[in-house]
Amino acid sequence: MNMVLNIGYLYPDLLNLYGDNGNVEILAYRARKYEMDVTFTNIDLTGAVASADLAKVTLLFMGGGPDSSQRAIYQDLIKNKAGFLQDYILAGKTGLYICGAYQMLGKYYKDAVGSILNGVGVFDLYTEHFGKSKPRCIGNTSATLNTMIFQDPVFPKTPLGNQIVGFENHGGRTFLGESAVPLAKISKGHGNNSKDGTEGIVYKNSFGTYFHGPFLSKNPHVADYLIFKATGSTGDTIKKLPVLDDSLIYVAHTASQKLKQ
Repeated sequence: MNMVLNIGYLYPDLLNLYGDNGNVEILAYRARKYEMDVTFTNIDLTGAVASADLAKVTLLFMGGGPDSSQRAIYQDLIKNKAGFLQDYILAGKTGLYICGAYQMLGKYYKDAVGSILNGVGVFDLYTEHFGKSKPRCIGNTSATLNTMIFQDPVFPKTPLGNQIVGFENHGGRTFLGESAVPLAKISKGHGNNSKDGTEGIVYKNSFGTYFHGPFLSKNPHVADYLIFKATGSTGDTIKKLPVLDDSLIYVAHTASQKLKQ
């Protein structure tokens, strides 16, 4: 029986900044190349979603968006989706959350005029926008993945090692709580807050990051890691999968490492 990857995409029409929807396309493309069955569950602004549909989701994705899009989905997120997200993440199911989505899963977001929007509260972090007193965090990025991820037995061993690259553009600066574990250590760019060297968060099997681009386009090892986690693949299972030719992506990744911020 083929493995099945059911991708749940939260607010696909609103949270797709900087090609974030490409992450879903990349996950689907690679999973199919691995001869897996791929299905989709789009979760939009229609209010509550059917529990039967949500139960099928094995990899949840939520992208970033401009302030207007984040305001558009906020009430629905808190009223209709927060409970599902909390249950999903706490259950250890796999998810990738980019920029604005990453921020909204934290405790709160404090905007440039001091107004506070409470978040879903499942990630131990908060985000503040300092307005004109601090510049936006913009530019090319690179970072070193947390050792706990790189040493996971199902993390792909590729020429890219534990390095990730991308692009960031965010006004808010995120600060992790004492219990939070960063996704990576920033080597180029601002990362979470341009201060403590952290980038993103890893909590159970959920991953938050400020890397756009789309993030997975130049980081196929991370895409595969998410697929393997979501499908419950083991080392023996992975060995039986087809070998994909990622040579061109490796070149793009290496070239991105050399770009100026």
